[in-house]
Parts: sequence; structure tokens; C-alpha cells
Amino acid sequence: MGNKNEYCFKKVDGTENTRAIALHHQRYHEVGFLKKDEKDPYINYSTYFAVETVNTNNVVGVTRLIFMPLAELPTMKHFNIFEVEKLKLTGLGDTKYAEISAFTKMPKHDVGLGLIRTVLNYSIDNGITHWVCCIDERVYRYMHRIFKFPFEIIGEPNVYLGSKTIPCVLNLLECLDTLKEKRRILYDYLIANEEKIMEGTK
Repeated sequence: MGNKNEYCFKKVDGTENTRAIALHHQRYHEVGFLKKDEKDPYINYSTYFAVETVNTNNVVGVTRLIFMPLAELPTMKHFNIFEVEKLKLTGLGDTKYAEISAFTKMPKHDVGLGLIRTVLNYSIDNGITHWVCCIDERVYRYMHRIFKFPFEIIGEPNVYLGSKTIPCVLNLLECLDTLKEKRRILYDYLIANEEKIMEGTK
């Protein structure tokens, strides 16, 4: 689940934010999701979270939350979303959802869960109850099998960024309740030392 002594997980600003964006674009370009000079229209609407190595301060992992009106979020724009799901999300109110995206890390750095924990605690602390996302079909199956996350499919799968991808929404409190029941060790890890974690994310 990552070595706490090796890495620093946090919400980033300034030059750290710039380095997080650079890693996102580098990794997505390497796997063919983004062209080298392709513009990212969501940067100015995003809050970025990064993982840095403690000794060298290298950014080795990144993800972000995109805050925009519902209809303008990437998943809502690029997929055929079921009308009933649109109504449910609209009913949440503008401050209750965000789209999680740009999740990537450098090879040989086991930092994914720590990054999820940081974004999860930030979201709960700031009143966000739902994550909108689109997930590669293989990753979707893996997450359900390993973590038991209750992702709810909200639209028709589509080829997006080069692979078959599923539009989903994640109810964060339902997620934690499911983990508490089915994967208690993972649940304990995600909520452990919340006060200490939030010191670095506020």
C-alpha cells in the first residue's frame, strides 16, 4: 500500500502543480492517450494531487478532481449517459460531485492506493459525495474483483482515449461502507490518520 516514509501525498499548487500536470501529460502521451502537443481543456478547472518522493522531491504519481457544471464534465460530454442518471446527478447540487481523472503513476512506484486515500479524504472533508469517472473496461473489472468498489454504470460504454471505457459514478460513503464490510484492512488504510493526511491536503 506504499511506504509512508518514502512518499509524500498532497494537494498541490504552484510549481508542484505544474510538475503534476507535466507528469500526467507525459504518461498519457507515452501510452497513446494524448498527442504530444494536445491541449488539455480541463487544467484550469482542476485540483491536482501528487505523490512526491521524500528524498528527491520527484513527482511519481498524480490525479485530479475536475470541478465544472455537470454537462461539461468529460464523462458527461463523451458518453451517452442514461437520462435517469443525469437526473440523479443533477439532484445532488453543484458542490457535491467532481470528476476524478488523470490517474497515473511512474512504473515501480506503488503509490496508487495512497493517492486514492488522499483524494478520498480531501473529497469527504470538502463535502463531495460522488465521483464521476470513466474507467477502462479491464480496470473496471479489476476494481470490482479486488476492491469491491460499488461503481454504478451510468451510460453506454464507448471507445475513449483508445480503449473501451465505461462511464461510472462512485458514491463515496457507499464505497466506504462496502469496504468496511468486505475489505476491512483496505477500509482501515483509507481512513487511517485522517487528521494527519488532511494537514497536507488543505
